[in-house]
Amino acid sequence: PERAGPALLRLRNCPFHPLAARDPRLVCAINHAFLAGFLEGLDAPAAEAVLAPRPGACCVELRGA
Repeated sequence: PERAGPALLRLRNCPFHPLAARDPRLVCAINHAFLAGFLEGLDAPAAEAVLAPRPGACCVELRGA
């Protein structure tokens, strides 16, 4: 992870890169849902998982809500 700002955490590499190379929309949607559920389970309403695809990086960012 990389703290890109006070309320922005970017995941620098895709944990599912081999699968994402085959079907990025599906893999990114699953990763987004996983991280959104993780934050919900932590009861962290001040953070949100946002789809933000960038070349060579994970498609999800964690931002301040």
